[in-house]
Amino acid sequence: MTDNVSKYGLSARPADQEKDKPENTNPKSVPISALKPPTTPLATRIDAYCKSKLPAATYRHSLRVYSYGCAIARECYPSFALTPGSALDESWFCTAMLHDIGTTPEHISGTRLSYEFWAGYHALDLLQDVKVSGGGEGVAEKDQAESIAEAIIRHQDVQPHGKLTLLTRLIHWGTLLDNIGAGAELVDRGTIEGVCEEYPRKGWCGCFKATVEEEKKLKPYAMVSRIEGFEALIEKNGESGVMSHWD
Repeated sequence: MTDNVSKYGLSARPADQEKDKPENTNPKSVPISALKPPTTPLATRIDAYCKSKLPAATYRHSLRVYSYGCAIARECYPSFALTPGSALDESWFCTAMLHDIGTTPEHISGTRLSYEFWAGYHALDLLQDVKVSGGGEGVAEKDQAESIAEAIIRHQDVQPHGKLTLLTRLIHWGTLLDNIGAGAELVDRGTIEGVCEEYPRKGWCGCFKATVEEEKKLKPYAMVSRIEGFEALIEKNGESGVMSHWD
C-alpha cells in the first residue's frame, strides 16, 4: 500500500496551486518525440477504447493534456519522477485519456451524475475489467484504478482548500492549460507549438464550450457550474489556445 502511493500518484499535494511552487522556473522546450504515450497493454487498451468513444476533438484534447502534464512535471517538478515507461506515466496517461469520457453524447445525457463523477466510476470498472472495453489486454490493480478515478472525479475541483493527489494536480495543470491558457508559464512556447502541431486544437473550443453548456442545461447543479464564466474563458482562449497568451 505505502509503495503504491508514489507509484500511482497518490501523494498529497496542496489544493492551492500557488503553494505548489515549481522546483525549476525556467522550463526548456520539450520535443514531441519525448512526449510519446506509453505502449503498455493497459495504456494501449485504454487508448483504443477512448479513440472509439470520444469525438475526435476531445480525443486530441486528451492527448494534449497528457503531453502538457508530462512536460510540466519533467521540466518544473522533476521530483515527481514522471519518467517514460514508469507506472506513474501509465497512470497519468489513463487519467488524461479518460477524464472526459463522461462528456460523450451517450454518457452526458445518460446519467444524473456530474460527468466527471460518472467518468470516475466508469473508469474504475474499465481499468479493472477488460470486458468493459470489449476486450484487449492490461488490467490495473486496485490502487492504480482508484488513483486514476480520484483524479478524474476531482479534475474540475479547482479550489484552494485542503489537499489533492499528485495525479489530480497533473490533470488540473493539463486541462486548465489547454482549455483556458492557465499555467502557461510552466511550459515553454516551443513545447506548446509542438504539441498543438501533433494534436491540432481545431474545433476544440466550440466542442468543449457546447459540452459545458449541455451539462449545465441537463444538470444545473453539476460540478462544472462552480467555475464562473467558464464558457467565456474557453471561447477567449480561441483556436490557437495557449499560444494567444504570448501574443
